[in-house]
Amino acid sequence: MCGRFTLTRPGALAAAFPQIRFEEFSETKLPSYNIAPAQRVLGVRNDGRRRAEEMRWGVRGRINIRAESIAARRGSVLRRCVEFADGFYEWRERRPYYYSLRSGEPFVFAGLWEPENGSACCDVVTCPPNALVAPVHDRMPVILRGDAVDAWLNPDPLPGEVARTLLRPLDANLMQVREVSQRVNNANYDAADALDPPEPRLL
Repeated sequence: MCGRFTLTRPGALAAAFPQIRFEEFSETKLPSYNIAPAQRVLGVRNDGRRRAEEMRWGVRGRINIRAESIAARRGSVLRRCVEFADGFYEWRERRPYYYSLRSGEPFVFAGLWEPENGSACCDVVTCPPNALVAPVHDRMPVILRGDAVDAWLNPDPLPGEVARTLLRPLDANLMQVREVSQRVNNANYDAADALDPPEPRLL
């Protein structure tokens, strides 16, 4: 699954995604070290505007949706979106591990969205893990790169068989992982030292 992620350098997004229009934001321009469900996230809907906006993470209580469920749909996938991130957390025995790109660049998760009181709520698509994530968790978020971002944001309906080709685990060679502080275990904790090395374990 994907239950927490980061956006530590929102100022890097415009250069990394020149096809997206970034307006002036308030809180979304601040670094986030522990984004949790029900919070506001920064993303883009496939409404043709290619405009970054705030969305609420959670669709009727669902924060993740399986890629296999999307690919198996008989109809086309209509309401698609992406959420911006530069890392995500997974846990093993309450020990948090932080995954990011080796390049340090920001990236996007694939997601679906639903209208909500004039704005939008969203979830994150998950898929089977790559070799880097598998020792810690049996799912990982779908990270889209390159042409896959544009394909997912195209406003046209997307057949399930095409979605299947996009919703795959990212190449493990492009990623890195490290154990971080258990401060991040608290969903309300949002500070840079969440990414510090883990505290010494008591013998």
